[in-house]
Formats: sequence, structure tokens, C-alpha cells
Amino acid sequence: MKTLKNILKWFGIVIVVLAAVAFTLYLIYLRPVMKHMEQTSIINYDKNLTIILGGGGNTGILVSDSLVIVIDSKMSDAAEQLSKTVKELAGSKPILVINTHVHKDHSEGNKYYQGQTILAGGNYTRENWIKDAGEETMPTQWVKGKMDIKMGDDTVTILNLDRYVHTASDVFVYLHRRKMLFGGDVVLNKQAPALIGAADPDGYVDTFDLLTRQFAIQKIVPGHGPMGGIEILDNFKQYFADMKTAADDDSKKEEMVAKYKDWTQVPFVMSPGGTISAIKKKAKSK
Repeated sequence: MKTLKNILKWFGIVIVVLAAVAFTLYLIYLRPVMKHMEQTSIINYDKNLTIILGGGGNTGILVSDSLVIVIDSKMSDAAEQLSKTVKELAGSKPILVINTHVHKDHSEGNKYYQGQTILAGGNYTRENWIKDAGEETMPTQWVKGKMDIKMGDDTVTILNLDRYVHTASDVFVYLHRRKMLFGGDVVLNKQAPALIGAADPDGYVDTFDLLTRQFAIQKIVPGHGPMGGIEILDNFKQYFADMKTAADDDSKKEEMVAKYKDWTQVPFVMSPGGTISAIKKKAKSK
């Protein structure tokens, strides 16, 4: 009996210590990132295109005479505010919401567009979507391959990947006249990626090459971080190359990781160390 009490005592101590460590990590790393994600800034790119950074994933609102397209519906309070802005711009026009992927920071606001079309990648199952984002955010239409929509003097291409990269069915949106890509979380600006579950580091690199072959990209709205030019894609591609170098040669790890010390990170979840681990895991599975 005394032995059992001692075991339970030490088990309790371990649980308390682990909880304290987890809470400390949350305060130091995750909470500042979440606070930063909640902040929004508005870019009135032109008379028909508004870009709203933050509040979850970055968002685009594209208006034509007959349709309003929303690229990612944000999360929490920002999602509700976005929906009010979109409905004011739309008036009686129909609204098309496009989700670049399932994660709630990009899709939680879907619930505010009842009766409208909500489109997402066609490789998700209904069960997968409900598990990750909840039934109230369920898309009404699924896209596989490529879809083109005429929007005033621009053409919008919606491209769904046929492989697992960040998630099972990542989507990109490209505005041809503006030469602008909305990259979802496959394309980030100065933020380490979250390679969780079946996320595929090789898939990221292959997709960067696919995008530059498919589209004449000059402007990029990443899933998170400031918008910019093609250098966003180049920098993210270099990040994966450097993490591959670190994964292949431990003597280079410190040097490679240090190059990205100013990027937004969360230990183990969104970090160079997490990317290196994912690359090593993928290499062992081959």
C-alpha cells in the first residue's frame, strides 16, 4: 500500500510539472502568436479587391457586378466582422466563400454565410471536416482539379492539389490580371510551418515548383504574414532547402536554424526543429 501511495504521489508530481511546463510554453510562445493572429489590418488593393491580414488566416474580398468572392473566412471576432463587411459589399449579390484548407483559423467564419456557396478542396471527407472544423462550417461544394471564374476584368483560378501537403486538400486562388496568388498555409511569410500529422515537407517543395509553372505570379497573399512579391515563395523554398541540409547533416543544424530566428515560431509545433523532424521522418518512410 505504501508503495502504491508513493507511486501515485510521484505520478501527481510529474503531472503538475508537465502542466506547469505546458502553461509556461503557452505564455512564452503560443499566446503571443495567437494575440498577433487576432490583430487585423486592411489593404484596399484596388476598387474591387480588399485584403484583410490577420484575424486568423489572411483574407481576400473580390467584388464584381454579379458575385462577391471571399477567400478564407477567418476565426473568432474577426470572422464575424468580416461577414458583416462582405454582406454590406454584396448587397443582393451572391457570395462565394473559398477555403484554402480546413483549419479553423481559415474556415470558422463559414457559419456566417448560411445560404451561400462555400467551396473547399475535394479530397476531404465529411468526417474529416467535422473533426477538424465542426459541422457548422461544412462547405456546400467541393472542387477537384481546377476551376475558373470570370470576375469583371479578371479571371479567378481555383486550384486544388491532388496530394497531401499542409492538409489533405489544399487550395490556391490565383487572380490572372492582377497576377496575385492566395497561397493558404502552403505559402507563409516569415513564419515556420506547422507540419502536423501527415503534412508532407516534400509536398511543399514540389508545390512551389508547380505554382511557378502554372502561374505568372507577381504578388502573393500568404496564409499568414504580410503580403509581398514572388520573394515570399523564394524565401519559403529556401527555408525548406536549409532544413533539408540540417536534417542531412547535424553539424549544419545550428547554422541553418539561426537563419530563421526572426521568424514567427512555436516550439515543436511551428519551428525549424519541427520541420527538420518531419523531413527526417519522411526520409525514414521511403
